[in-house]
Amino acid sequence: MGGTVARYVALGLVLVGLGAVPARAGSITINMTTKTELSDKELSVNLVVTNSGDEAAGSVVPILRLRDHEARGAREDSLPPGGKMERTLVVPADDLGEGRWPFRVAVSYTDQNQYPFQALHVSLITRGNPLPGKAAVTKVDLTPLESTADVNLKVKNLAGVERAASITLFAPEDIEVQGGPEQVTLDPWAEDTVSFEITNRTALTGSRYPVFAAVEYDDEGTHHAVLAQGIVEVASPRAFLPRVLLWVVGALLLGWIALLLLRARSRRAA
Repeated sequence: MGGTVARYVALGLVLVGLGAVPARAGSITINMTTKTELSDKELSVNLVVTNSGDEAAGSVVPILRLRDHEARGAREDSLPPGGKMERTLVVPADDLGEGRWPFRVAVSYTDQNQYPFQALHVSLITRGNPLPGKAAVTKVDLTPLESTADVNLKVKNLAGVERAASITLFAPEDIEVQGGPEQVTLDPWAEDTVSFEITNRTALTGSRYPVFAAVEYDDEGTHHAVLAQGIVEVASPRAFLPRVLLWVVGALLLGWIALLLLRARSRRAA
């Protein structure tokens, strides 16, 4: 048995003209608590979802994913403030060997304007008694997400042998990860950079989303997996224009100062 707790907040917004402004102090705060049980044939996850915000979440659907397997729980039409729903989700796990494996729990829901959101949490399950993994994600570097953004991972080999590893980036459905898992070869004791591109599909400006990185490799019949987490901030593409204007104004100001200095030097020389 194992348990994890995750917490996600979606602000209540209303669209005005071409921009989005807070309609009020309302928010949907989704909390997820999981208890896992792994048998020879299946993974069972008991999921408790609560809303500690002050706005009801609509069309709440829990989802469990393990490798290529997926299970969806029954939809809750409305989860009011202070409300709780509990579901048990089961997926096949008879293809898992000894080691640690990542699984994902997501909760899809909407706000009062029927705008979709998704809360995501990634954790590990363990089969057998494996040793700790000999790899690590030492840094998760994310640029602000406008239309697209880069995610750069520093991955380090913690052993003196070469590793063939698979690196996967997980994000909520609001954000799309371009491409699939990256296959890399890590030299002994070496650190490498692995990059992904993400695209904003439905994420609202001003939101902050968790993204998860999983490094997986096999060693002597045991599957190893390690996780890391980062936060990406969603920025408006229009924010690029003020930055450009600042750069232009700064360049013009520096040029004007340089011109004044040249004129003053010329006058002294004359």
